[in-house]
Amino acid sequence: MSNQWWRQPRGKLSQEFGTLAIGIVIIGIIGYLFFPSLFKDIYSLSNPTVAATTLNNAYLPSTDNPNALNSSSSSSQLFPSVNNTVNIGSEKNVITSGYWVLYVSNGTSQQLSVNAQDYAFIQELIQSDSRGSATVTIFLIDNGQIHQYVVSNEVYSVISNIATIETRASNTSTYSIPPTTTLPTTTISETLTVINPSSAGFTVVLSPALKGLTISNFTLVDSLENPVTLTGATTSVDGASYAITAALSAGKTYILSAEDAGYTFETAQSVVVPQ
Repeated sequence: MSNQWWRQPRGKLSQEFGTLAIGIVIIGIIGYLFFPSLFKDIYSLSNPTVAATTLNNAYLPSTDNPNALNSSSSSSQLFPSVNNTVNIGSEKNVITSGYWVLYVSNGTSQQLSVNAQDYAFIQELIQSDSRGSATVTIFLIDNGQIHQYVVSNEVYSVISNIATIETRASNTSTYSIPPTTTLPTTTISETLTVINPSSAGFTVVLSPALKGLTISNFTLVDSLENPVTLTGATTSVDGASYAITAALSAGKTYILSAEDAGYTFETAQSVVVPQ
């Protein structure tokens, strides 16, 4: 009799559990509306996708086949876990900052440190090769965030070559830059001949003909080696001769010389002005 008095009917007990469940749901909705950040934190703790910044090491399979992580998708995805993988070494445990590329080369997991420009270049290269045959898995790491890509053999080859160049640049190079060789300068010999001297000037004949000379290419001095001002130097026969104009004194002798890059002018010529 006493046991029957304490035992509640099953229908009433089920009703109480139903009421309790509804109450929990209502409390959960109210809590989400007023404390959304609390529920986001709880969700992030239960989310199976692990942020790379929580990882102390990055891992890749140690295999002779770099295609061992083949996937049918070539799109990028956040690497969720590091299960069933091989540690690349605690001495390289620095991937939580900076830019890195993880890949398999010759059966060994490799990690390549790159700058922001190279990282962006590799990303752009992967995206532009969307029609390539995706066969090799690599990982790009941006300040601890690990992203998985399945790329073509061509993209993988570019990454391998970048790593080779980086390694070669970081080591003492045995390649020596050859000394600079100065090629001999080829000059053309020119002969000057002065004709028709007068108090107004003279004509100088060049052999072979040389175009493009101006008064700055000619120098005229008197017998005391004082410079004489030239007022003009014109040619009308394709550089074979030049008409030099200057105010000269009758009966005096002057010395004419010339110079131009790549040409050697023979002995200076005398300009004798007649009386």
